[in-house]
Amino acid sequence: MKFKTELARLHKLLASGELARERPQLAQSLGWGLQFLLGAVMAGAPLMDGCGPFGIAAAAQAGGGVAGMACSIGASAGYLLFYGFDTGIRYVAAVSLVFTAAFVFQGHKLGRSWWFMPSCAALFTLLTGILGLAAGTGAGLSNALLQALLAAGSCYFFREALTPGERDTETAEKRHMVALTVLAACLLMSLSGASLAGIASLGRVLAMAAVLAVAYKGGALSGCAVGCALGLAMDAAAFSPPFYAMAYGICGLIGGVFSRSGRLMFLISAILTGAACVICASYNGLRAELVIELLLASTLFFFLPAPLLGALGSAVRPLRLADGEAGLRHYTARRIRGMGEAFRDLYDTVDSATEARNDEDISKLFDRASELVCARCANKSECWNRNYVDTLAVFGDVSAVIRARGLLAAEDLPEHFRERCLKPEALVSAINGELRARMYRRQFRERLVENRGIAYGQYLDVAEVLGNVAEDLQNAYGPDYLARRRLGRYLSGIDLDADISVFRDRVGRLHIVLESTKLKKLLSEPGWLDRLSGVVGVRLCRPIEADAGAEGRVTLMEAEPLSVSVGIASLKKKGESVSGDRGTYFKTDQGTLCVILSDGMGSGEAAAKESAAAVRILERFLRAGVEPAAAMRMLNSMMLLKHDEVWGFATVDLMCVDLFTGETVFYKYGAAPSYVRSGRGVRRIKSETLAAGLMRGGAAAPDVVRLRLKPGSMALIASDGVVAETNDAWLRTLLGQYEGADTKALAREALQMALRQYGCGDDMTVLAMRVDNRA
Repeated sequence: MKFKTELARLHKLLASGELARERPQLAQSLGWGLQFLLGAVMAGAPLMDGCGPFGIAAAAQAGGGVAGMACSIGASAGYLLFYGFDTGIRYVAAVSLVFTAAFVFQGHKLGRSWWFMPSCAALFTLLTGILGLAAGTGAGLSNALLQALLAAGSCYFFREALTPGERDTETAEKRHMVALTVLAACLLMSLSGASLAGIASLGRVLAMAAVLAVAYKGGALSGCAVGCALGLAMDAAAFSPPFYAMAYGICGLIGGVFSRSGRLMFLISAILTGAACVICASYNGLRAELVIELLLASTLFFFLPAPLLGALGSAVRPLRLADGEAGLRHYTARRIRGMGEAFRDLYDTVDSATEARNDEDISKLFDRASELVCARCANKSECWNRNYVDTLAVFGDVSAVIRARGLLAAEDLPEHFRERCLKPEALVSAINGELRARMYRRQFRERLVENRGIAYGQYLDVAEVLGNVAEDLQNAYGPDYLARRRLGRYLSGIDLDADISVFRDRVGRLHIVLESTKLKKLLSEPGWLDRLSGVVGVRLCRPIEADAGAEGRVTLMEAEPLSVSVGIASLKKKGESVSGDRGTYFKTDQGTLCVILSDGMGSGEAAAKESAAAVRILERFLRAGVEPAAAMRMLNSMMLLKHDEVWGFATVDLMCVDLFTGETVFYKYGAAPSYVRSGRGVRRIKSETLAAGLMRGGAAAPDVVRLRLKPGSMALIASDGVVAETNDAWLRTLLGQYEGADTKALAREALQMALRQYGCGDDMTVLAMRVDNRA
């Protein structure tokens, strides 16, 4: 009972990887035993109907310590046991020389280099092979060279496979997987001579089971690669044509295609493929043993436990481009959303902490005035001791006058109080001074509360911006693997090696980024953009500003189905050197056309400065992906804080057109009406808000009007120097009857008609837009 308990504990320690820490001496002894067993098994691996150098490679990878001695003893015993004294003695000599070299150089820098022991294995294998040729026991110089090469390569891969620890790069992971495959192939070669009832080879059955497991969990390509590797090892062990490499590789390839159809369907496809391979190779004799071994391997595979298959799948499943990208996006989105919620909580906290101070108690006003005048008065005791109640009654009577008029005169005091008081004028002056001080304090507090509210509101706006970014990350489609594969095949076909990134954003728009030092070859070909569009299946466009200053990079985006032409006409106020209006338009990465018009307060350079700042800040926000409404509110807050002491404002007109759907939104701060022609009618879009820099508190949101523009629709935005709400019939008629498609001509004509109507008493700007299908 005690033995079973101890055995169960050891099994638990082995499974958890804690044996080396809990039982270091036992773990070390087990390691030496495994090294001995590895050397003996590897020595038995045949090569081309002869002895293989894999025992020498195993001894070389074990080093010059006790583990190396154990492995060398095991390899020497294996060579003598499997191949006899005459054949095995030269391999024993090579093993002894390898261990001697490892022991001598084990503390030296040379002995720790990755190439030293593989070189020793190759050198001593070649030397003993040449000595065997001289003694008449060798198989030829070419065989000696091959064995030396295999000894070096096997030593390198054995050491890589048996070295514990995590690999920190993808290349290291791949190298480790290849090393494990080589180690498994050599182990199976040593078992290939073991017979199962005289009808099948144990090594080949295990090799075929391994191919099936890899193909089932790793897919067709992984199954084919491992099948070819293990099949080639079986062919080398049997000294036969590459039949098993062909059969195992094709079984892994075809079986991997059905790896997601369940174990039964997967096994049926693999067995039928193996039978077909036997028939195709029957010209060299019917290899019926393959079918028997495949049936045995299928039975073994069918009963493999799911945890073992799962562990194998995590190791052999091919890495896919951007694996974990969705999880990374969701993780980043959660962090950004948390930041937004923190800013929102910060706003709620500071907003609720602001309490109004009670400064309306008029008795405190009389107290401070009395301290200034009555404290040093000779009649102090008369007024504030003997006639204390009468003095309070006088102050109570004049309180109503102060509240009604906000000011106190000497005549408002009762006559008997004026006769008793030695300084009535000074007292009235002190009370009025306190009244003015209270008024200034009230104004200061109101301004402070207002500015605090504006500043605190920025926390709420930042929270909204972060929330929108988190939503974009959360809802983005992510990589488009199909488009990337198509693009990769096309670029490989024209011999262009490039890093390719293909993904779709939150609205599903395709983005492509190509990075290579050879992109000039692609860009110099006529019609390259149309060919790439055909490859990925969507029409592409190239935003030039996205690659500004970036050598060797091309950014492409899915082209919008709609296009908008914009025409601008402007005229400055008569007598001014510059116009106070500022307008611009641009397209964002989300496929939205933004048109902005701002009219600064007044005219001239001051107005131009205000409107230019408003347009610049708003453009920065919109290009960065901030929602237009939030961007407008932050612009308003900025102008309120900037012009705290003096007046400063600017009207803002923003029009956003989604070039994929035609959805259009107008945002207005005190702007003149805009006009839209969709179909036959003309719609006027008015603004009820004040200009940016004047809107405070809860009324800080802009006017928002939503509509959909179809191809052929036109819109007109103008400053207040062009449009008068009481007389806009001429503009409605012009837009409704305009039959051309030239938006510049329309803007110029509207400006000329406004000039005839109102003269040039103000800055005048017109922006005309037309929506069409992209040619």
